[in-house]
Amino acid sequence: MTANFQVGGHVSAAGGLYRAIERAVEKEMETLQIFVSAPQTWRATKHTDADIEKFRQAHAESGLGEVWIHNIYLANLATETDEQLEKSVGSVINAMQIAERIGAAGVVLHTGSHKGQGIEAVLEQVVGAIKRILDEAPGEAVLALETMAGQGGAIGTYFEELGAIIGEVKSPRLKTCLDTAHTFAAGYAIHTPEGLDEAMAEFDRHIGLDLLAVVHANDSKIALGGFRDRHENIGDGHIGTAGFEAMAAHPAFQGNAFELEVPGIPTEEKPKGDGPDIENVRRLKAIRDSATPAGGKSTKAKQAAAKA
Repeated sequence: MTANFQVGGHVSAAGGLYRAIERAVEKEMETLQIFVSAPQTWRATKHTDADIEKFRQAHAESGLGEVWIHNIYLANLATETDEQLEKSVGSVINAMQIAERIGAAGVVLHTGSHKGQGIEAVLEQVVGAIKRILDEAPGEAVLALETMAGQGGAIGTYFEELGAIIGEVKSPRLKTCLDTAHTFAAGYAIHTPEGLDEAMAEFDRHIGLDLLAVVHANDSKIALGGFRDRHENIGDGHIGTAGFEAMAAHPAFQGNAFELEVPGIPTEEKPKGDGPDIENVRRLKAIRDSATPAGGKSTKAKQAAAKA
């Protein structure tokens, strides 16, 4: 039995949401992630009912799997100003509402920064903001808090930070996104089977493997514990092919969408790359298709069976 997860990546929705489906298919993706508003601006893009229907129809006809939305980068639920908090909460509510309209699995969020104060200093505010978001954007779409590399006091550098938030919110719609480059840069040695086992055991203790909703699959330009966010193409960074082979075989990752956010392979036309590109999709698929999950059944599948 080969490993079981979808391989996709972040694609542009410029020219209409449905164009993202076309781009994902062109790059041989099985799943996709999009922005539904410009990531560096507060102003939300308006999507008509016709736009939404066109996307849903294109998605249904494509055979693609999960769709994920990435929230804008400006949001910070731990901000010190009321104005930015309102804008941040509003941006996530907007993304969650659109996720529900287009049938997306959910929204990935950079929770924000405590600016070195520690999670305890901002926990109450962040928890309150997330509860409000989930109340004002009802439905089935989940909110996935992303693991972070540790720059600037980013919340989610350590698994226990996200676990503390999730434990206080107590909603089945609040889950996590594990970014491989971020997690590696934060000091988790996921590039070796032994280190990966230790990291995912810690993830399970603080968060729960059943709350891993989606994976951002990125190699790292930064060495282990470098606490900087610099993505590299699959197999070309410090995690390396062997690291992704370990992930592909690990039961914790079975059944997830792996969304690439890599720079892409440099070409004459695009010397800085145009990723996520078809080469990275093929690299990750090849790793997945040659891997055999340890223990056969995924941990999450075992947990689900135990609860049934």
